Amino acid sequence: MKKSLFGLLALFALLCSQLCAQQKYSKSFYLIDIRPDFVFEPGDKHDVDSILKLYHRTNNDTLRLSYLRLFSEGLEEPLLWTRYNKYMYDYCKSKNDSLHICYRASALLNMGYEQQFIHNNLDAAKTYYRRADTLFRGIHHQAGLGVALNNMAYLHQHEGNLQEAIGLYVEAGALFEKQKQALGLTGIYINLGDIYFQNDELDNAEKFFRKALTYSLKTGQENVVANVYNQMGAIALRRKNRQEAIGYYRKASAIYEKNKVYSRLALMKIGLANVYIQLKDTPQYVGYTLEAQRLSPLFGDLQVKTKVYNKVVAMYMLRNDLKKAALFADSAYAFARQINYPELISDAAFNLSRILKQKGSFREAYDYLLEHQKLNDSIHTNSIRDRVIKSQYELEFNKKDMALKADQEKKDAIRKAERSQQQLILLIVSVALFAIAVFGVIAFRSFRKTKKANLIIAQQKMQVEEKQKEIIDSINYARRIQQAVLTGEEVWNKVAKEHFILFKPKDIVSGDFYWAYNTPDGRSVFALADCTGHGVPGGFMSMLGNSFLNEIVVENNMFKADEILNKLRTKIIAALEQKGITEQKDGMDISLCVWNKPDNTLEFAGANNPLWILRGQEFIEYKADKMPIGAYLEAEVPFSSTVISLQKGDVIYLSTDGYADQFGGEKGKKLKYKPFMELLRRVSKDTMHAQKAALEKAFEDWRKGYEQVDDVSIIGVRV
Repeated sequence: MKKSLFGLLALFALLCSQLCAQQKYSKSFYLIDIRPDFVFEPGDKHDVDSILKLYHRTNNDTLRLSYLRLFSEGLEEPLLWTRYNKYMYDYCKSKNDSLHICYRASALLNMGYEQQFIHNNLDAAKTYYRRADTLFRGIHHQAGLGVALNNMAYLHQHEGNLQEAIGLYVEAGALFEKQKQALGLTGIYINLGDIYFQNDELDNAEKFFRKALTYSLKTGQENVVANVYNQMGAIALRRKNRQEAIGYYRKASAIYEKNKVYSRLALMKIGLANVYIQLKDTPQYVGYTLEAQRLSPLFGDLQVKTKVYNKVVAMYMLRNDLKKAALFADSAYAFARQINYPELISDAAFNLSRILKQKGSFREAYDYLLEHQKLNDSIHTNSIRDRVIKSQYELEFNKKDMALKADQEKKDAIRKAERSQQQLILLIVSVALFAIAVFGVIAFRSFRKTKKANLIIAQQKMQVEEKQKEIIDSINYARRIQQAVLTGEEVWNKVAKEHFILFKPKDIVSGDFYWAYNTPDGRSVFALADCTGHGVPGGFMSMLGNSFLNEIVVENNMFKADEILNKLRTKIIAALEQKGITEQKDGMDISLCVWNKPDNTLEFAGANNPLWILRGQEFIEYKADKMPIGAYLEAEVPFSSTVISLQKGDVIYLSTDGYADQFGGEKGKKLKYKPFMELLRRVSKDTMHAQKAALEKAFEDWRKGYEQVDDVSIIGVRV
């Protein structure tokens, strides 16, 4: 046992030495107090160290404020950006020139964002946005004023005060149009599209979302692009274009997962769950709903948590698990009340009413039902009123737009007539405008976009490359450890002379693993597993699974396929201390075979992953049990096994889902299992080495320029 765990412990120690080194962060350099055990995200650490060196080298307030602005809007870790934002506010609050007022107002906008999305205090968020509005108006800073108005409009919209929201959107949109602020206009278009969507005017909603997509692609804002994909997915789902909806949700999910925007990623999982419940695919529906619920501890946005929990309640109601449904319904109702969101309160109250009715608490059930109906009637009434408001919106917006254009044309004519007499004045004005651009929001955004191509990169390039090399070297070393633990070719040659293993990790370290063992009496036990995640987290799980299989089969001489999986599940649950529905459901899917060569029979047991045998040109599929190795929703039931009589020439195939789930082809869709199995059929008569080469080439041809989405593993064994 100790020997089998050596590789796992070595990998763990290696990575911990890189990730968990503690150090004291000096306030004199970092400007703010950072606790000694704090570990920076690599991107944040690079930005902070690089830019603070420049900050400490200058006494110029303009440059210093620009650097602080980078921290308050560019860092990912809330502990960092909120403190640097407070530092920027304190730095500016005692000075009343336009420059310091502008940055003070920007800090207030960020404080409002913090209250809205981290602390879920909408009243406090409004107060900060209004204070920023007042400061921006005082210095006639139109771009900043547009952001403040847009933020306040968004709050009013989600409180159901649509008339106030649209008035603010009109004012903000006019300012963004005048300033040619593409990013600001994108936000306006998304919010207006959402208003149309909520009133089931899908054509108008799609029009605004497509405008938003055009602008967001131009500005290169990935999370905004993902937001638009989400909205387009919702439209496709409402139109019952389910495959189109799945495509949009998955595009958005990939972006949010890459950027670690867990609240929005949870919403994408809910969107996918909604698709699959329409398709009557209950396992997929349950799976995506639980994925959304598991993400909920990673973010603090109560609006999103409430939406997720309301969906989790519906899932448990479908499965007649009132105890768990009630737990999440209570939380959803409390969250919705806290943020005062009428539609979510109505949904949560309805869920509680249904649960209490089934429990026999009719008085309480009736009270919640009354609350639901009252709120629902109010929302419906507001929707009728909102249609009238929206019908006036575009006319009002266009009037303002026309007035702005006429005013601009008049100003252009005056400037043209007076140009010959005002060269000097124009020069002064140009310099002043340039200074404002440099020191204002527009210049800041430009600086952010180009900061990695200027002095910062030049000065820090060597340091970044060295740090990156250290990390990559560490993970490469982890890969060597993992490769050493995976069953070697000499063991597989004893399983079958004719075999192949196609193993393509998505990242350097893999969450897939293969394993085999041969007994002295002529049995071969072999398996292929797909662990939760990929990369380093998946690598840990794969090492754990490999070690436990060695212990169960090699040390304890257990050779019944179903008993091996039962024991493996027990050990995984115990090792990960998996207790209750709210715990992370780490584990693995696996196909495991015990080949008894004296009588040429194969015993198969599987957790979600099937076994395929190709006999001649006929595929025979042996289905796995629909549960993973790890904690599971259902009451724990034993794994089953199937005994198969093999024939000479049979080809046994095991595969994880990475190959069939790969996106590619001309339309960027999944390969799927049917084409994958047809490919296996076509190459099955080739040598095993040729099969592996053909499968690898077909995979690369299919994915073309698309990123590999998961670890890919296939095992072929000819009898």
